[in-house]
Amino acid sequence: MHFGPHAKVAIGWVVCTVGGLYSFYLAKTIIDKRRYDNMKARQRMRESNVGEYQPSYRKFTS
Repeated sequence: MHFGPHAKVAIGWVVCTVGGLYSFYLAKTIIDKRRYDNMKARQRMRESNVGEYQPSYRKFTS
């Protein structure tokens, strides 16, 4: 199969565009997953600080 110079350039642009979009999609999903994990960790920390606690005999002094 014989491609002219314009077809080769067009194929190169298609490959670059598809590769760029796919890498953007991968980066976005990784960032979203990391953000979700961080939000769950913050939620667990907030929930762990709810409730009644016994007064501690240890005092923090400086």
